Amino acid sequence: MNLNKRQQYFDLGNELPRKHQHLNFDNHCYWRIALDNTLKAKWKDKIPSPAYRNLTEEQLDFVLHLLKSYKNDEQLLMEHNKISLSFRGKK
Repeated sequence: MNLNKRQQYFDLGNELPRKHQHLNFDNHCYWRIALDNTLKAKWKDKIPSPAYRNLTEEQLDFVLHLLKSYKNDEQLLMEHNKISLSFRGKK
């Protein structure tokens, strides 16, 4: 994995809880949402942990795209959270 992309992955995941404080999501929530929506399933059912080490370059690029999108598009974030929760059998 490109070290710059790896750093972006961590930076974005750690930045989003500050951006959306009212949602009370931890950093791992944003990673879960982006990973599940990239892999179209509960991510741990598709790749081993840690996810950032086991994504393809294309998957990582899409995860980064989603994390960046969540910064300014809370509606997309909430839609993707619902999808992620449905992959996990939650409402």
